[in-house]
Amino acid sequence: MPSRPRSPLDEVRQALERVEMRLANLRGSGADGVEVLLLLDQVADRLEELEAAGADVRAERGRLESAWQGLQRKARLFLREVGPALRAERERRTVGPLRPWWWLDEAYGRAQRRALGRGLLVALAVVATVAVGWLAYERFLAPPPQVRQALRHAAWGQERMEAGDLAGALAKFEAAARLTPDDPEMVLWVGVLRQKLGDEEGAQAAYGVARCLGLSEKEFLLRRGTLFLEAGDLEAARADAEAAIELDPRWGYGFYLRASVEAAAGEIGAAVADYRRAADLAHIAGDTQLEAAARAQMAFFLFYPER
Repeated sequence: MPSRPRSPLDEVRQALERVEMRLANLRGSGADGVEVLLLLDQVADRLEELEAAGADVRAERGRLESAWQGLQRKARLFLREVGPALRAERERRTVGPLRPWWWLDEAYGRAQRRALGRGLLVALAVVATVAVGWLAYERFLAPPPQVRQALRHAAWGQERMEAGDLAGALAKFEAAARLTPDDPEMVLWVGVLRQKLGDEEGAQAAYGVARCLGLSEKEFLLRRGTLFLEAGDLEAARADAEAAIELDPRWGYGFYLRASVEAAAGEIGAAVADYRRAADLAHIAGDTQLEAAARAQMAFFLFYPER
């Protein structure tokens, strides 16, 4: 008997099966892994055509969304396999807007920078002065209404920054700083965002205020560099890390910050070396929390090539 002609919906399902198979076998695929993105485009295009024609493609749309989520979960492996082939293929595709999966490398890089910034902020909690310790008590154990409102403004500011709205983020952090004028982190965010927006005079004014809130110069550089890292400004974060190391070469936090910048930039070998230096200095200083944080990051990145 002659084979039954395939319908457009059959073709979509077949393409989805190829996507799912590709995702299950990413390891060792190399640059050929980029085919996953081409197949996702093919499925998305056909589904749009079928939906326009009135077809019920809810099940196939769900499979497409699941495949995209699966690719995001395997982003590290995928990006390691395809390497520069993703960027090269993206640059060749000049017709029409590209779908989100073509920007997976940039989205993953932003997510990694945010995670590294948050991890470093946790480690920095142990660099507390008495004043900062008092503020932590006020903020987290018994926060008064103005502190709770400031934290809400800061959370909104983070959301606006991640969405690319730096002016909107600045407005939120300025509101937070007005509510908690003794919190150097809020003031530093104001300075970092003003600097990124080109307001150098306003940035320096904010940094001057932050320096008067009980931070030593190396602590100031560390905290500001951490915020630059979280904001994605690796060049400025690296400069603050280098300045902190120059001020005190025996202070492990400067090396921890530089390692975090190097990791965000993909300089894994240099990052591991600086995490090791941070851990060794922390061990000498008896700083068990920094030592543990640095060694955990070392272990993660030493294991990274095998993931």
